[in-house]
Amino acid sequence: MSRQPFDFGPFDTMTRAGFLRAVGAAALMSGLPTQAFAAAAPMATKAIPKSKNGETIPVIGLGTRSMSRKDPKAVSGQADVIKTLLDGGGRIIDTAAGYTGGDSEGVIGEALQNTNKRSGTFLVTKLSERGKANGIESIENSFKQLRTDVIDLFFVHNMVDIETQLPTLLEYKAKGKIRYVGISDTSDNQDALIKYLDQLDFIEFAYAADSREAESRLLPAAMDKRVATLIALPLGRGRALNSVKGKEVPQWAQAELGVHTFAQLLLKFVIGHPGVTAAIPSTLNPAHMAENLEAGRGPIPTAKQREMIGEIWKNA
Repeated sequence: MSRQPFDFGPFDTMTRAGFLRAVGAAALMSGLPTQAFAAAAPMATKAIPKSKNGETIPVIGLGTRSMSRKDPKAVSGQADVIKTLLDGGGRIIDTAAGYTGGDSEGVIGEALQNTNKRSGTFLVTKLSERGKANGIESIENSFKQLRTDVIDLFFVHNMVDIETQLPTLLEYKAKGKIRYVGISDTSDNQDALIKYLDQLDFIEFAYAADSREAESRLLPAAMDKRVATLIALPLGRGRALNSVKGKEVPQWAQAELGVHTFAQLLLKFVIGHPGVTAAIPSTLNPAHMAENLEAGRGPIPTAKQREMIGEIWKNA
């Protein structure tokens, strides 16, 4: 049997790169942009538990820790990543005042202003200063860099000077300048976040199929306290993808979950946990952004399917 024009071979042998080539080729042949394929099915959303109006956010967002103006030629590509996210049904853009020397917020603010897409985003940033005056200066600069009057979610980053900075963020929230407040921590001491859950709307921490410590205490505590969660490093700091390089995505995962790459399978694992609100994988590649968005479409893994995914990385 001859292959049809859109037959790119069996998906069980398709790698991340192969999947992206297939999507790109299909887009080219149809005359549609790649993000049109990413928007073909609705993005799953989850509720923000402490929202007063039942607000929901998409389960896949964008981490931007590597976005920077240091390479002027790369700035337009970074804007394309943001456009792909928003055109593909995503909304969450996660940054921080300290990312790549403070450049990330500026790149995002400029991209959103140039495309007039601020109203479609759920904008997240962080501060990591010590002392109240330094904290206020950082917060005000974030508004300036992001070119916005209201920030959707503001974190105390990596728990730096919480006792000073959290009350300051709560003051801004009371004035309507910040909609939600949280604390982030991607270290191995994430259980320290539990102490503050009663004061928070969100927490952010690292969690992946090959790094499941948060399942024992932090995620159950967040669920109990009705605190939303953003998951940083859902692809496992690169270890998880490196460990399956050259291997085939299991046929059952393709058939039951509609995934075609291991990156999508890792993201499905994360968003399948009932305590996870959204995952925010980082990328500077628009094609990777489109691929990541696909993980937010179609079936969400059951508890049994999540354990089957976890077994892949136990044995990798």
